Amino acid sequence: MIYNLQSASKLASYKLLSNTVVPRPIAWVSSVSKQGVVNLAPFSFFAPICSSPVIFSLALTMKSSGEKKDTLKNIEDTKLASISLPSFKNAKLMELSGTELEYDKSEASEFGIELFSPLAAFPPIAKSVDVAYFCELEDILSFSPGNFSVFLRAKEAYIRDELYSDSLKFELDSIGRVGKGFTDCILKNI
Repeated sequence: MIYNLQSASKLASYKLLSNTVVPRPIAWVSSVSKQGVVNLAPFSFFAPICSSPVIFSLALTMKSSGEKKDTLKNIEDTKLASISLPSFKNAKLMELSGTELEYDKSEASEFGIELFSPLAAFPPIAKSVDVAYFCELEDILSFSPGNFSVFLRAKEAYIRDELYSDSLKFELDSIGRVGKGFTDCILKNI
């Protein structure tokens, strides 16, 4: 079967991509509103697209209400975001943080997610994460109404001291998305 993407609905295209481009890493993105409210949200349409400079892409759609997602509003306003790479110890809280809340409510406060700020100039991250990137907005493109590609330039990286090695070779117990389920991204028994 040839599936015509030109005439497919947005939802159909999303379902096709989310179930075929797997596994995908998950970014746990923190941003802060102009009012100081911390937003935490998981994104599985996320990828590094350049290593020098380090650039990440996030694909965002609208909230179910048709409004812009809090992450997008915050990045547009502050030009900053922190991208954490969650592991299985973060899975439950990460999933909860995907719940749509009102713009002035923080997922961290709502779900008891303890935060810390390794770099005061950037949004705080969940205290339990092992790796995070502190990013500035590079660009936002919209290829169709309600769909946004956000490009973030990493300025600094956080690696938990217990994990770090000078060689930068370490195992990270990252979560990846496989269709509707999660997978451990570490290749076992290699």
